[in-house]
Amino acid sequence: MDYPADKRLRIHHAFTANGVWVGAAVEAAPVFPAECQWFGQNSINLVCYGMIQDLDGTCVAPFNVDGGSGASFPVVARSAYEFAACNDHNVTGKFAPGIVDMLEQLINDGDMILQFTCTPESGHQSTNRSRFAAMTVACTLSLILYGPPERCEEVGQFFQDSELYLQDPKGCDLNTRYCNPHRLSSLKLEECPMTFSLELPTIHVDQAIFRQLSSDADILDIFNAQENLPETQQPDVIYSQLKRHQKQALTFLLKREAGWDFDPASADFWDQGQTSSNQIFFINKVSQFHQLEEPPEFCGGIVADPMGLGKTLTMIALAATDANDTDLTPSLIIVPPPLLDTWEEQLSWHVKPGEMRVRRHYQKERILNQQDVCGYDIVLTTYHTIMADWAGGKEFEDKLIFATTWRRIILDEAHVIRNIHSQISKSVCALSATARWAVTGTPIQNRVGDLAALLKFIRAYPYDDIRQFDAEIGKVWKTGEVEEAAKKLKKLSASLILRRPKTVIELPPRVDLKCSVDFTAQERKVYEHLKNNTIAQIEEACGDGEKKGAASSYINVIQRINAMRMMCNVGLHYDTRRELSSSNMNGPANWAEQAQAVFDSEREMDRVDCANCHAKCDLAAAIATPEARVKPLFTQCLRFFCSDCVQEYNRRQKTVTCGHSPPDPVAPVLLDLSELGGDARFRLPGNALRSIQLSSKVAALVSQLVSLPVDTKSVVFSSWRMSLDLVEAGLQQAGISYLRFDGTLPQKQRQPVIESFRRDPRIRVFLLTLSCGAVGLTLTEASRAYLLEPHWNPTIEEQALARVYRLGQLKEVTTVRFYVRDTFEERVLDLQESKKKLESVLLAGHSEQSSDDNVNHLEDLRRLV
Repeated sequence: MDYPADKRLRIHHAFTANGVWVGAAVEAAPVFPAECQWFGQNSINLVCYGMIQDLDGTCVAPFNVDGGSGASFPVVARSAYEFAACNDHNVTGKFAPGIVDMLEQLINDGDMILQFTCTPESGHQSTNRSRFAAMTVACTLSLILYGPPERCEEVGQFFQDSELYLQDPKGCDLNTRYCNPHRLSSLKLEECPMTFSLELPTIHVDQAIFRQLSSDADILDIFNAQENLPETQQPDVIYSQLKRHQKQALTFLLKREAGWDFDPASADFWDQGQTSSNQIFFINKVSQFHQLEEPPEFCGGIVADPMGLGKTLTMIALAATDANDTDLTPSLIIVPPPLLDTWEEQLSWHVKPGEMRVRRHYQKERILNQQDVCGYDIVLTTYHTIMADWAGGKEFEDKLIFATTWRRIILDEAHVIRNIHSQISKSVCALSATARWAVTGTPIQNRVGDLAALLKFIRAYPYDDIRQFDAEIGKVWKTGEVEEAAKKLKKLSASLILRRPKTVIELPPRVDLKCSVDFTAQERKVYEHLKNNTIAQIEEACGDGEKKGAASSYINVIQRINAMRMMCNVGLHYDTRRELSSSNMNGPANWAEQAQAVFDSEREMDRVDCANCHAKCDLAAAIATPEARVKPLFTQCLRFFCSDCVQEYNRRQKTVTCGHSPPDPVAPVLLDLSELGGDARFRLPGNALRSIQLSSKVAALVSQLVSLPVDTKSVVFSSWRMSLDLVEAGLQQAGISYLRFDGTLPQKQRQPVIESFRRDPRIRVFLLTLSCGAVGLTLTEASRAYLLEPHWNPTIEEQALARVYRLGQLKEVTTVRFYVRDTFEERVLDLQESKKKLESVLLAGHSEQSSDDNVNHLEDLRRLV
């Protein structure tokens, strides 16, 4: 151990007759060995376990009542009941009765060394007239604990049992290794920091807690190609000047609309050969399969440029290449409902007035007869409209939307259809067109099978048949041959997929930061209590040999994990009593109350497949997918039945059950994002928002926003409305003008709110829920983007950040991802990194839920907690 000369030590050491070292607390001034000797004796090989704060007590001293109380000073425990100051024997105190038992065990343990600091509460005044009268005041004490490294885990368990948390120590008198058993770090002892190094001069919060993210390769980079294409002149009717990469995109799009190119030098995966007897045959470059028949004509492809590269303008330019050609039917553009206004706005910006005829086919604005169709260049509609007109039988073919062979179909946010068995996917694939385009920045989100539905829609023979896709590509990655699978995917995508890196455009620099936040002592105490209860619940469920209660236990665990996550955002303001009450779900009524929250959590973790047709139901698609006419069902044993299957059950007059005997309760759930935490919205009466204590994370966010120049606009994203409520409180306290956009904002008010943020220089902050802000919006007026908490799916986060960092951005952009250190949030960040790896996507399978799955997932969650 080191003792630097410049530190005012309260330690001296000597050896007793038997050679055991004893520490005594002293000042450079007179020593009080009788009062200030530390309890404990040990070898010189010590570590610091950390510090316990906010221990209650009282102290009696001759304070100067005009200004003495409130300053901290060192004390030593005379016993488990009393303490005294190290530099003044007249200052004494008592520990609160509630901590006596704990202190007694520590003091009687010969291995432990205890270092106390006392802080009297300020503001107390003596009723005695004497200026220096003795008085009793309440105080708080901090305890720094030292001991042998081999007892680290035992010490951690001891304080956990006492519901106390060891924090980073401040003011250590011994320069030892800092080995905190409550930290999640797995550092070796020799890698642990020295305690004196913890007290180096601190940097301002906006520098100290940030860490720049590495620019690791994205899994979708495997599709990067088409970077050196020639440029095609932009159509005359387009007013905006196309960028170079958009003109190159036009070259790719028009070439693909011309059909297969059997030139051996082309990138198409079909090639043409000739035998010695002049017999023409065709070669599939992916499978090396030969056939005599020419493959079916294929026009179209997948536009998968990263978010922010101006794909919308590119597709408008494609539609404009045959504008005003009365011999052709229109281009049909299918979008999620929230993006109808966005597309119309983009068309008005980029197309010369009166040059392209655009019509909505939606709700009361539907086109009613075939003759009217040919009067337009573009027809805009929604996935919901297509799905509503598709009845699954012959009658749908008579509907105008299906009876027309469109010049081209363009699917915006095409990942919506990647659940190949869903009604929305089937209905879109039933449309007729000369060319088909799927536009999405994320053709793969969680598994390579996501691509199969897009290939089916664009009719890329033979991979429009999912069985063929699985047979030729799936079998490779299922055997773990990742490199071979990647090669096949690259060959397949070379002619089908247009994807370039963001470096093809000259965007301003973007800096991605992670911002770590530390809990206060009170927040940490509550969080650790939640954590310990969660671990106990998981271990109880995993150790139970009976699987009957696995689902119920799993639901309880999910509730607790959501409470932990919410704690990280709103701190002590989150009322966990309802969420953490033991779930009594014996009956349909109780399950109906909880089904939506459990379903939302399962979907956020990407664990929801239809038990009947295995269609995937995830959060990314839900953001852009309209609500189904028939509500899907969710059982208490966590089996999900999609709306398509429920509708089919109803048609056959059959009851949806989970298959158990007796069947578990079942309840309807909503697919449109109900926004986690929305039902427990944080509310404060009157002007309480201006005086409420902020959580650590929200305080860190507001501190950042306050420090920015007044002309800097920022966007703040969160999954929970409750979190944004507390952010609102912080912004009001700081006097920062803001606007808010979440699921409660009426549709008619949404565009005006966006325009106000864009145009009003007084509005500095835009608050957005991920469900509303992850797709479709352009917010390039902002140059700072904040994610208040990590999301299970990093793609959702990137979609949100792309609202700010995209074509049209003129300023340097900084993105900040907040997380609380040593919490569940750190583990979610680790999980995000694994989801970005190619292996995890290629090897991800389509699983079906079972009791074993719930137990296995509980074990996975235990590792995350």
